[in-house]
Amino acid sequence: IEKHREISYLKNVHEDLQLDFKNIDTVVKSNVIRLRELDSLFKKINSSKAENQDYYYYLRNLALRSTFESSRIGFDQIKSAGGLRMIESKEITTGIQEYERKLNSIEKLENVRERTLEQGRFKMAQLFNAKVLYEMTVSQSADGIMRFKRPDKADDIVHSKHDALNEVLNLTSIGLNTNRYLNQMLISLNQTGRKLDSTILNLYQDKMH
Repeated sequence: IEKHREISYLKNVHEDLQLDFKNIDTVVKSNVIRLRELDSLFKKINSSKAENQDYYYYLRNLALRSTFESSRIGFDQIKSAGGLRMIESKEITTGIQEYERKLNSIEKLENVRERTLEQGRFKMAQLFNAKVLYEMTVSQSADGIMRFKRPDKADDIVHSKHDALNEVLNLTSIGLNTNRYLNQMLISLNQTGRKLDSTILNLYQDKMH
């Protein structure tokens, strides 16, 4: 019975990992796009080409984020069944422990990013005109990273609200620059997960049918 449970749970871990690999790829790509768009904004600022509409467009879109959520059915089953004691392979237990440590580190860093971006979103309520933001909201596309369209007109926040604009820019750029570290950690998580998955398949693939 114990052996049957071990194989059943590890099969679920394998399936969890397949979902995680796809999710990691999606989140890393989204993080890269946001960093690229942030660079585009600052290039406009540095060349004195940024208009009020640009700040609305970039900051409203860049206040969002992609969050990595692990599929943990197999991992949680193993925990609820009494931990890793039922798994015979030391390599698998070590791999699971390392994977979960990296998951926890990623979750903590994502929470830090979220708190910073959340402050930026609150500050936008003071910075942006509610009418312009509303029009951007109702005309947004259903998907995509930069889903809020650039407004045709916007009030002069560059001159009239310079300090508030600078604060929102700082909070947004600090929050999004966390993506650089997150992507490194997600790539490392992917490597750990693939090594773990390979070990599981090498030992149990013929028993998982």
